[in-house]
Amino acid sequence: MITEPRQLPNTLRLPANAQTAIDLSSQADAIEAVAYASKAKCGLRCLGEGSNVVLMPEVQGLVCYIKDTSIRVLSLDENFVTIAVGAGKNWHELVEETLAQGWFGLENLALIPGSVGAAPIQNIGAYGVEVAQFIESVNVIDPDQNVRDIPASACGFAYRDSVFKARLAAADNALIILGVTFRLQLRPTVNLSYAELAEALELNAGKEAMADKPNGQATNAPTPTQVAAAVMAIRRNKLPDPYEHPNAGSFFKNPVIDDEIAQRLETLAIKPYPFAGGFKVSAAQLIDVAGWKGTRSGDVGCWPHQPLVLVNYGQASADDLLGFAQEIQRSVSEQFEIQLEMEPSVVS
Repeated sequence: MITEPRQLPNTLRLPANAQTAIDLSSQADAIEAVAYASKAKCGLRCLGEGSNVVLMPEVQGLVCYIKDTSIRVLSLDENFVTIAVGAGKNWHELVEETLAQGWFGLENLALIPGSVGAAPIQNIGAYGVEVAQFIESVNVIDPDQNVRDIPASACGFAYRDSVFKARLAAADNALIILGVTFRLQLRPTVNLSYAELAEALELNAGKEAMADKPNGQATNAPTPTQVAAAVMAIRRNKLPDPYEHPNAGSFFKNPVIDDEIAQRLETLAIKPYPFAGGFKVSAAQLIDVAGWKGTRSGDVGCWPHQPLVLVNYGQASADDLLGFAQEIQRSVSEQFEIQLEMEPSVVS
């Protein structure tokens, strides 16, 4: 197996290198890579498009890139289609192609950067939808060279989390995601539970009617293609294009809080919302009220239109970025007694 030193692409445009990197075009390549890493005792991790990671300057172990971008139909009936998608497929391209085929469900997740293989790691979500809702299973190869399908029920999906995320940081115990199997709808039923999306589609007047629908779903509503277009418009208006302003998307999770903290926040005009028996609060609002929106320190800053996004404005390093993030965490903790948790994985 031929490996090579490589500069590692990432949407934060941080300088990062690996001494051993390889492209994997088949399952056989993946098995060979795992065997190589085991024999060399160098550890192994798989990176996609570098969209939700903070890469340190030197990434240890064998770094792999899955090149499979295939889409295969596994089953089809009157209501659903089940498809297997290679981990190397660009996520937004998958959303566009499924919509074109008349396969629905992923439209709220349009324009999220990254690859299909990265989607279950973070359990990507946006505008009222999480990818876990449509995943049937994840095809992986483990450190013992076993290729297997992990059903969604065993993936540990939670808010921006999964069993794969913790193992990404542990190079000696990582699971390589080879592909993801999705179950998508053939009968369009759009999800308009996210208020900003409903407003963008001029459906504010229908909020009361939608309140009677399960899970915020509405009938006689815009098409999934129109929903995807609205999602893309919102994202482009609020979020920086990583090609122009390098970033990793949302840098902090929305924290889950208890009733006491929720009541205290309401006195500060910060409105938590019910979540899983407790409350969740907008990390962006906390950061904004704490005074960080639009601020900069050297080449790192909070995006002026969405303070959840940290931007590399020039030649920032991973240490610069993480130091800035820690200052935000410290400030929010001191002002609100809430600990912000980072979304991206730090890979070293």
